[in-house]
Amino acid sequence: MKFYIKHLICFFYLSFITSVYSADIVHKSNIDFIHYKAEITPDFITKSIEGTVEITFSPYVDNLDHLSFSVGAKQVNAVYFLAQKIDFSVEGDLFIVQLPAPLKANKAYSVKIEYKVSETRGLKFYDDHLFTVYHTKNWLISHNKLSDKATFDLSIKHDLTTTAIGNGTLVARKKVSGTQLVSRWKQNTPIPLYTFGFAVGEFEKHSMGTSGVNISVLYRQQIKSNLTADLINKAFADTADMLSFFESKAGFSLEQDYAYVVVDGYMAQEASGFSLVGEKFVHTLLNDKNENWFIAHELAHEWWGNSITSANFSHFWLNEGLVVFMVAAYKQHLFGEEAYRDEIALALKRIQRAVKEKRVAPVAFRKVIEEQDINRTMAYSKGALVFYMLREKLGDKLFWQSLKRYSLTYKGKSVTTQDLKSIFEQVSQVDLTAFFTRWVYGQKIPTIDI
Repeated sequence: MKFYIKHLICFFYLSFITSVYSADIVHKSNIDFIHYKAEITPDFITKSIEGTVEITFSPYVDNLDHLSFSVGAKQVNAVYFLAQKIDFSVEGDLFIVQLPAPLKANKAYSVKIEYKVSETRGLKFYDDHLFTVYHTKNWLISHNKLSDKATFDLSIKHDLTTTAIGNGTLVARKKVSGTQLVSRWKQNTPIPLYTFGFAVGEFEKHSMGTSGVNISVLYRQQIKSNLTADLINKAFADTADMLSFFESKAGFSLEQDYAYVVVDGYMAQEASGFSLVGEKFVHTLLNDKNENWFIAHELAHEWWGNSITSANFSHFWLNEGLVVFMVAAYKQHLFGEEAYRDEIALALKRIQRAVKEKRVAPVAFRKVIEEQDINRTMAYSKGALVFYMLREKLGDKLFWQSLKRYSLTYKGKSVTTQDLKSIFEQVSQVDLTAFFTRWVYGQKIPTIDI
């Protein structure tokens, strides 16, 4: 979830209820957003998408009487509730939907919104392909609670000459005119909203021929990407091994196929069921087999981030720091000890640079922070270093047993730092309070001889 270069959701404004989970603070909203059904049409000429999204939700409290959305760069044309068109108003960045009657708790309702959005931070258009980027809120009417998960049904109208990919499973491809078809994707397992996404383009497809889960690579034609099926096969040759490695460490397998979409430039971003990776990274890898970090990093997010998701940005390191560490661990598995140490040394170098620039912060917080408050060097690099030190402290057997217990316990759930700490303590029978106080919640920078 990032433009993570070289190793490195319009949202609902809701009232929040603050509760304490052990030592960590999490926020619970008044609404459970259950399902999103979107029907959209991208336009390469105007660099925009237009369509509808139907959002199914259930209030946790009685008498909910309105919804407020961040309109951002989107133009809202109409809002429907119970099939009736209802009024909305725009006040600054907000448009406010006044519901016809107060809603009851624990009952499912839906609103349908017609909208259009031009190219913005959430959309990247090129002449032959387009794709969505983080945040989902920038291209789809949604909210931005990091841990909230929902199912997704996405229909994309696009040219016959192009291929579309979305979350979950392709359930239909229907020709609707002489030049266009509709591809429909369904994600039936709830996923974090920030992992909603799609891509459309003139892509070639290469299947990696792995057993169990099918892994494929979509890439642009050779004339534009300088990539061929043979080069793609060479660059992504280790994906089956990566899959096996991460499954063994997490204790569970992927439940659906996976794809890499190779796009123009530098890009490395996870979505659910696929990831976006940049052509420039692929060419770098073709010249140096050790530069496979971006393939491993985005795949690892299927377990740590997409399935097991940090409760909020205070615990973002559980998404990113763990995955940076897992890339290092995978390199150890594939290339040997020196490659592992090199990755940890690189993380330490980034941390030391942040110290010199006075950009030091805790890895995790006991208070809720917002995305803009994240210190990414600490979340990514020091977060990875924390897992390295935990492994050194506990030893391989207890460390990997703890990680597997953590992963299996919180599969499909949201987590806090305390959740991780508790599992590691239960498995290892080691009190980690002092360790987490110093290295995770504190700003102390470790000195490690790599």
